[in-house]
Amino acid sequence: MKPMLIFVLLLLASSSLVAADYPRAILPGDFPDPTIIRDGEEFYMTHSPFVYSPGFLIWRSTDLVNWEPLARTHTEIRGSAYAPDLVKHDGRYYIYYPASGTNWVIWADDIRGPWSPPIDLKTQRIDPGHVVDQDGKRYLHLSAGTMIPLADDGLSTTGKLTTVYKGWRYPREWKTEGFYLESPKLNYKDGYYYLTSAQGGTAGPPTSHMVVSARSKNIDGPWENSPYNPIVRTHSADEPWWSKGHGTLVCDSQNDWWIVYHGYKRAAHTLGRHTLIDPIKWTDDGWFTLDEDRAPLPSSSNVLPVDPSDDFSDDKLGLLWSFWGRYPHNAIDLKEGSLFLRGRGESPANGRKMLVTIPDHHYEVQVEVDLREAGAGGLILFYRKSVFAGITADESSFTVHRDAFESETFENKLGKNFILKIINQKDLCTLQVSKDGSEWVTLVDHLDVSGMHHNNHRSFYALRAGLVATGTGTTRFDNFHYQSGVLAAKPLFRDPVYDGAADPCIVWNPIVKKWWMFYTNRRSTETELPGVSWVFKTKIGIAESEDGAHWSYVGTANIPRLPEELGGGNATLWAPDIVRGDDGAWRLFLSIQAGVAESWGKVPGYIVQLSSDDLRNWQVDHTFDLPVGSYDAEAIRTPQGAWRLYYKDPSNHASTFYFLGSEDLKRWSEPQRVLSTQGEGPAIFHWKGADWMILCDGRGFKTFRSNDGIDWIQQSGGPLMPHGSGVGTDDTTTARHGDVIVSKNRAYLFYFTHPGRVGEGLKKDGYEQRRSSIQVVELKLRDDRIVAERNDPTYVDLEPR
Repeated sequence: MKPMLIFVLLLLASSSLVAADYPRAILPGDFPDPTIIRDGEEFYMTHSPFVYSPGFLIWRSTDLVNWEPLARTHTEIRGSAYAPDLVKHDGRYYIYYPASGTNWVIWADDIRGPWSPPIDLKTQRIDPGHVVDQDGKRYLHLSAGTMIPLADDGLSTTGKLTTVYKGWRYPREWKTEGFYLESPKLNYKDGYYYLTSAQGGTAGPPTSHMVVSARSKNIDGPWENSPYNPIVRTHSADEPWWSKGHGTLVCDSQNDWWIVYHGYKRAAHTLGRHTLIDPIKWTDDGWFTLDEDRAPLPSSSNVLPVDPSDDFSDDKLGLLWSFWGRYPHNAIDLKEGSLFLRGRGESPANGRKMLVTIPDHHYEVQVEVDLREAGAGGLILFYRKSVFAGITADESSFTVHRDAFESETFENKLGKNFILKIINQKDLCTLQVSKDGSEWVTLVDHLDVSGMHHNNHRSFYALRAGLVATGTGTTRFDNFHYQSGVLAAKPLFRDPVYDGAADPCIVWNPIVKKWWMFYTNRRSTETELPGVSWVFKTKIGIAESEDGAHWSYVGTANIPRLPEELGGGNATLWAPDIVRGDDGAWRLFLSIQAGVAESWGKVPGYIVQLSSDDLRNWQVDHTFDLPVGSYDAEAIRTPQGAWRLYYKDPSNHASTFYFLGSEDLKRWSEPQRVLSTQGEGPAIFHWKGADWMILCDGRGFKTFRSNDGIDWIQQSGGPLMPHGSGVGTDDTTTARHGDVIVSKNRAYLFYFTHPGRVGEGLKKDGYEQRRSSIQVVELKLRDDRIVAERNDPTYVDLEPR
């Protein structure tokens, strides 16, 4: 029976790998040991502050998706505080936590505070979990399966610490740090107390941590272990989340249950443990397991759930900031729209450090520094006093700290006012300085901080970014800016077969869990082809990317031979656009040229709709009954859920744009006219409360704005990215025919250029003039106008769809 039992357990464990929509990171970054409650229609959550002050940061949400920092407890915590339990009992809020070899409690009548000073409960063990029995008596469960009674007010312990639970014995061959029975959290449901615990150790190997469940009719046991254990665990280092554990159950107002826990992002220990969520369901036999069929939570409306940026314009310090050690009330001054931080010590090890949690593995941080008040200090990545990196400065020199024991000094030629920047791309850092932000000097490149985490240096911290002030003077800081994303390659992509990638269309492929780029595959290398025939008889190429910033060639889309009236074997496929319908199938809209020609306008053009279940193999649905020569279809979904297909109708030698409407991507309405202007290839998207159109006009894009997608107003100021406006590799010429992806409320324009059409090359027609490259730029909204700074580094941060 034992082999069969192990097989069943492993089978159950494998079934706990919920669909790709879960687990969901609801607070990315170092927010470990989550404890969560629902209070009416609101959820409150807090985490381990460790040695950082001021105290516990409390978060609020109404939907488990969008979280806002609400308050700090501002308690003077002794030592390192961790593994809290946030509870509400008889109208009062409590936080129980261990620190300095004992356990403590703080309380408040309002979740926002004020919170009481810490009260020593004078009991050993760690990870307290509060519970009230059916007689109204209060208890704490603690690590190693122990329990102790509490006084009626919850502010002291009574009786002795006793062992009531032995945990769940997992298979010996599992790779963990150790047994470590911790994090008891309790719920009462249908006559049972449910004890949710952590085992396996909270770091170490990726498969270490886990969540297990037990239940009992009595508060002190005996406890029966769940047959579905472990409820949560990382089974392989190939999974996206490592060391998952330390769970708390919560029920929402719709009676749906969830488990909130923490985990490391795969191969990203420097970020610490993120707060994750999974749906759970209750079985017929009264246990809970992960719910594999729960619909995904909606996307967050926040640009970033955790945005560390701060311009210091408020009269109070932002709640996301924390200090290493005690909160220095008398060393901080917010005035004149700046932060003034009084220094101490002589390096980041003993200087005054103000830090923020970093949510991403790819990012840059920068800050403006003013040393006029005899200040010194800089911008750092800090794990602990003996583990850090960054740039510090005084009026004579810049010091690059490669780590706590190795530094390099450079002459300060910028004076007392300058900008510092750290670019961190998956733990490889570039450290730069600038006088005004327009030109940057790199002091050090490829500085490796990947080892600055718990598995090497203990303490369960994360590598936080922040400011440091040293010496006896005061350092002024302005505009601390955080930007997430992977630094995009330039050029972004070149087709390895014909080197003629154009008209990009970007779509998330959930099957391979990568972004796919569909593009017109022009035959640039076929230089013997006369006239413009090299842009005909093209296929649709495919490239893929994990991050949207680095792309590799996949092949071509499998599109069947079209009917002879559409060109048959000589059909030309242009300008792909792809959307996914409610039925799960993808729809591809192609501009078809029915043959090959040496000059423009010699073969008829049509728009064809195709469908696919896998994004690779397509079948033709139908050809749209539109005027011959219509092309460049762009499908979008309106905020109301309907579909629109915009396209160009060149009738009467004009560029007139129409759209067709549909509810199901199958039946389409009659055309509705929206715009007449020179251009083609409309890229239409909804962003920041308006509809936008980026229209390729051969001069670098026209930009239009609309409130309804019908009436469009052109943006003033000339082309978005005209010829000669770029300086990057393959990106100096006119930007052409693009696609816009909106992710986390940021908009990215993917477009192509003809790099060789410069100087004397303008009059030639060879391979250099025909080849094309795909590029990307982040769009910005300034004074209600879209701008595209193509010469700035582009950090791509795409959220899987």
